Amino acid sequence: MTGALLLVVVGGYGDAASFLLVHCFSGHVTGNTVLAAIALTSGGATRELLLAVFCFLGATAFAQRLRSSTDRPLGSSGFCYVLIAEIILLILSPYILGGQHRALFIAAMCLAFGLQNGVLSKADGIGLHSTYLTGTLTHLLSLLVQPVAAGAAATKFETRTLLFVWFAFVAGALCGGLMISNTGPKGIWGMPLLLIVVLAMSFFVPAAGSYDTE
Repeated sequence: MTGALLLVVVGGYGDAASFLLVHCFSGHVTGNTVLAAIALTSGGATRELLLAVFCFLGATAFAQRLRSSTDRPLGSSGFCYVLIAEIILLILSPYILGGQHRALFIAAMCLAFGLQNGVLSKADGIGLHSTYLTGTLTHLLSLLVQPVAAGAAATKFETRTLLFVWFAFVAGALCGGLMISNTGPKGIWGMPLLLIVVLAMSFFVPAAGSYDTE
């Protein structure tokens, strides 16, 4: 679960960073779709927002094909390949933006987080998304309002885990906002450092996924 929480931190960080730098979201499609619809009705530009949507969805679909068939992908080769690709894209992103290539920067960021979104959907048997909160919070609310059942211990564990996910995402967004506000595009490089930690952890997990330290 530790690795999954670090990915959630990266997800919040990336959304904050991309919005501050280019006014679009790199980790989900909802915000970009709404912004594109508003731009369309008000005569604004939609090209970059639509590019963000298609890059994120395409990378998500690609990563899902690489994903391990188990619910514990941290030790799988597909997971490692995705993290390496994401690290490379994030390292290159500040240089791309520095070269005044906004569209390429948006594509690189959304491809990176689409890959991250597609490769992980569960940690310790609990469904979550590491790049956005909507589904996670909806599920958390359903756990909080449902009557106490026979599996109360499992429900409490899941509720506690999803609360940690929420806090991790918000913490990542705060870090991303602070880093970008103080260092500009180079603040993106905080994310590859976290991803390298997750990648290093993956080498200590059996490829067959006999247990999960995500």
